[in-house]
Amino acid sequence: MDTTHPGHRRRVDGNAAGGLLLEYFGRDMTTARTRCAHCDRVAALADAVTEVDDAGVILLCRSCGHTLLTCLSTATSRTLALRGLAEIAWDQDPERPRTAS
Repeated sequence: MDTTHPGHRRRVDGNAAGGLLLEYFGRDMTTARTRCAHCDRVAALADAVTEVDDAGVILLCRSCGHTLLTCLSTATSRTLALRGLAEIAWDQDPERPRTAS
């Protein structure tokens, strides 16, 4: 998917946000499973529709179109808003041994 949004943002799949999410979370988050707070759809972040512009990225639910998360960057700050996510889950780092709970 690669289209131009009327707001002059480029629309691509969620993999386009991978580098920026790596900076925020310190790990690849494209395979993280998310649940949309609006429609309850569960999918990997890579499946989201992503709007990209110079200010950052917005990830949208592929099912209902609501915003899942927003990453904005300026020269002096970063903002991560997760309001559209009811849940985000990722597998433990395979390099790190599991501990008993």
